[in-house]
Amino acid sequence: MHWKGQAAPPSPAIRSCAGDDLLLALLDALAMVFSEPTSLPPPRSRDHGITLIPGSALVAVRPYRYPATHKDELEQLYAAMLTQGIIHRSSSTFSSPVLLVHKADGSWRFYIDYRALNAITIKDAYPIPVVDELLDELFAAHFFTKLDLHSGYHQVLMRAEVIAKTAFCTHDGLYEFIMPFGLCNAPATFQALMNDILRPFLRQFVLVFFDNILIYSSSWSDHLRHVRAVLDVLHQHRLYAKRSKCKFGITAISYLGHTISAAGVAMDPAKGQAVSD
Repeated sequence: MHWKGQAAPPSPAIRSCAGDDLLLALLDALAMVFSEPTSLPPPRSRDHGITLIPGSALVAVRPYRYPATHKDELEQLYAAMLTQGIIHRSSSTFSSPVLLVHKADGSWRFYIDYRALNAITIKDAYPIPVVDELLDELFAAHFFTKLDLHSGYHQVLMRAEVIAKTAFCTHDGLYEFIMPFGLCNAPATFQALMNDILRPFLRQFVLVFFDNILIYSSSWSDHLRHVRAVLDVLHQHRLYAKRSKCKFGITAISYLGHTISAAGVAMDPAKGQAVSD
């Protein structure tokens, strides 16, 4: 019997890799996970909702006074967020005031004072991990990778029916958020989302505390497979990590205020430096 067919297209060149080169090749192959988000996240089962205590009054807090220089900064921030689709103009009956807070690098952080709204919101009882219990899972691990998601709360959508409750007032009008930043149940929503996505890996080779993901393995070959599995899942669910804040394939790492290595878990010396001084 004679089989006749067409020649296959030329395949990409295969280069020999060993050791750290394998990890670099893996990260290059999944570089899209470390790119900047350019669109809104997709709807997911864990989109954020706001359930108010029955009988609660509408929240309508007057805007705070701030100097003209703050107004200029706020207008620039509004313009950027409007372009990104994170906010849009609103005609809601809800209204919360806006603040600017200094970051450590001297720039400004945009912050909405949702205290009045949070006070009448029914709190989510989803359990938040206890750090000490998480670290108990690290026995016999020798290789570690830490992933830090890019603006984690901006990778979760609000449910369409509650977006109006996020409205905030400024000197030039009313806007509302598509993301749950600053809302009291946002941490629970985000933790639930991450647990759902990474559930097959939890307590196997992954710890997750909000937007901080730790991948741990006892051997280098296992670690490469574990990193690939997690990055594949993040790519599938359109979650993005900030590469400059990530650490890959190292034998000692700082995570949640602790230094972790094959020798065990210890307090991060930097956290106790002020006390020592």
